[in-house]
Parts: sequence; structure tokens; C-alpha cells
Amino acid sequence: MERFKSWLLVALVLGSLLQSYMLVFSSPRPGPAIPTEYVQTDVIGTQMTAEELLFPEQIVLHSGKQTHTVLYPNHLHFKEIMKTLKGRTFDNIRRNAPILSGIDWEEIRNKQTGVEVRFRGGIPFSILRTVFQLKGDLPLETEAVTRIWIYVNREVEDVRTFFQTEYSTYEARADLNSKNVEQMVGFGELQASYHYKDDFYLPDQPIEVPKYRIGVNTIPIDQLQKTLFVDPRNTRNFSKQDGSEIYTDGKRGLQIRPDQLWMNYSDPVPAVDSRNDIRENLNAAVQFINQHGGWNGSFMARSIPQSQVIGRQLFTFRQYYDSFPIIGDRGENFGLIRIVLQNRVIANYERSLLMLDSAQVERSLQKLEGGKALDDLVNAYPRRSLVVSVTPAYQPVLRDKVMDLNPVWAVELRDGTYDILK
Repeated sequence: MERFKSWLLVALVLGSLLQSYMLVFSSPRPGPAIPTEYVQTDVIGTQMTAEELLFPEQIVLHSGKQTHTVLYPNHLHFKEIMKTLKGRTFDNIRRNAPILSGIDWEEIRNKQTGVEVRFRGGIPFSILRTVFQLKGDLPLETEAVTRIWIYVNREVEDVRTFFQTEYSTYEARADLNSKNVEQMVGFGELQASYHYKDDFYLPDQPIEVPKYRIGVNTIPIDQLQKTLFVDPRNTRNFSKQDGSEIYTDGKRGLQIRPDQLWMNYSDPVPAVDSRNDIRENLNAAVQFINQHGGWNGSFMARSIPQSQVIGRQLFTFRQYYDSFPIIGDRGENFGLIRIVLQNRVIANYERSLLMLDSAQVERSLQKLEGGKALDDLVNAYPRRSLVVSVTPAYQPVLRDKVMDLNPVWAVELRDGTYDILK
């Protein structure tokens, strides 16, 4: 009996060693996958990079003879100038506030040949280096650049470059010469002339702007579920008294507002006591949208946080068509994508369910006011003191299965909202 027990113990030990060997060194054999167990993620729109979403609202060309030209995004000369500037380096960026107190910006605007690159709302240095080649040590990276001045100092035929933020001005050294600047300014010779008024530029004469009628498609709800939920088969939905539909898997939620053709996705994110990196959050936001709905045209990163605060950060992207932003009446959100992040984790994602169909486009021309008529419109605006920008824009009007994009003049207010001049 004792010998039997000994042999049994040896057999058990050997069996245990054999099982351990197989677990460590054997490779699992893949079994056939059942297609219904996996969810295919549908990419609805196009893919974008952060750099493609970062561009100035305007490029202003100063002739040095008290005349100005405004170039808007997507214009041929706008693209040429941006291509030139992206190929140059800006280094030795240094605060120049004590010296700048004696600089006459009015004289530079009216009597010097130069280029003014304007970013409404500002872009932090840490994000701006995604667009331009900024070399060396940068100022406080969260400080937001609102404009870049590049002009020729006629006294010494030297090019000077300045980065302006809300509170400071920095001078930089750029590998540009006077001929480079004069060539860029020359693009404005055959364009409409503008005059300077209260920190923005208005055309001296009416301008001709394209008007569009474009087909629209609606993002299917089942596609949204596939892109936003790990397993959409485990979601349930219910209706609210306001008419909206709620889809949830117990953790994440998707609210659909059929009357507004708007979606709001939320994923609870616990609070973390660590600072956000603006650049990392921007890249995470763009990547998330690429994978969960995509883009349906040209968008600008319109609202970028300007501090690495603890907590959540909101990024807003506004759609452009042709050269101008799409801006609805107050309360209308078509053309906007909003996304909230905390340390690269998405907490909230909102967008329109409508997507423009580039295969169905009708184009005509319409004139927008200029000169005194436009000046009077701006002066008569009830909240004139709050206006920080005036721009041509497209007002969207949905008619059945088509969208009219009507050219209008829009004002931007200090709080970042827009209104239509009427």
C-alpha cells in the first residue's frame, strides 16, 4: 500500500509538471470567429489631422500705402502664403515688452509693407508649433497667440516678426527677407480693398460671394450606436417627454434630439488630480472624432483651452464651407462639433446629425454690403461694444433634403458667440 501511494504521488507530480510546461510553452490554437460577436466600426465622415484644423481666420496684406487686403481661408493666395510661412523657421522668440511700448502699430499697419496673420480667440504656443516651425525655447506654452505681424522696416530694409498674445508681444527671428514679404503682399494688388475699423477690416465696396444649395444626409442612428458603444446589442433605449431618444449600455449614454437633428454622447470620467496637456488633448479629440463619425468637410479648431488646468477641457470645431464659417441663428448648432476631455479621455461629444453631400451642389453669386452701408450696419448693431470681429459667413437654412448656405455678415462677440447682421 505504501509503495502504491508513492507511485501515485510521483504520477501526480509528473502530471502537474507536464501541465505547467504546456501552459507556459504551448501556443493557443485560434478557433473560428463568429462574426456576430464582433462589432464593425463604421467611419461615416473623412479623417483629419490636428494641423488641418488649425488655420488663421484671416490673412491681412498691408501695402504700406494705407490700403489693405483681406484673404480668407481656402482662397488661392491664402494657401500660397500659408505654404510659404509653414516652410520658414521662427526662432529666438523673446518677450520685447519694454521696447514695444514705443512702437506705433498704426504706422506699421498703414505705412509699412507687411503681412498680418490673425487668429480669433488665440492659439497657445504649444499648439501653434504644430502649424509653424517654432524653434528654440518658447514662452509660456499656454499663452495664446492672436496674431503674427511680419513687415519690412523700410529704414534698414530688414524684416521684423512679432507674435502678439492678449497680454504680451514677442519678437522672433524669421528666415524671411524683404522680397519674400513683398511677394506675399503683391497677392493683394488685384483683390478688393479694405479699411481698418475698430480692430477689424471691412471692404470699401460690396463683395461678391458664392451662394450654395447642397444636398444633405442624416447620420443613421444604428451607425452612431456602432461607433460609440463597445457592444450596441447591449444598449437599451427610451423616450423622454421632450421628444428626445436616450440610448445607454448602463455606463455611456447617447441622446438624440430629432427636432434639432443633434446628438449628445456622454461617458462619465472620474476626476483626476493631474494637469491636462492641451496638445495631447487636442490630438486625442481629433483622433476620437476620426474614429467615431469622422468629419464632413472643412473644420477649424475654433475654441482651444488656454491653460493646463486640472479637470475637463472643451474643444469646439466650426465647419467652414468654401472660405467662410457656417453660422446659424442663435440656438442653431449646425456646423459645430464640441468635445470635452480630461487627460485624453473623452467625457462628452456633441455634433449635428446632418452631413453635407458634396455630390449635390448648386452654386450662384450674391453680393454682400461693403463701404458705408456695411459700416452703418456695424454701428447700428445693438451690442456694438461687444463686437470683436466681423466676417462673411454662411447662414444655413434646411429645406427638406437640401441645405441653403446664404452669404451674410456675422459679428463675433466677446463671449465667443456669433450673431447675424441684419
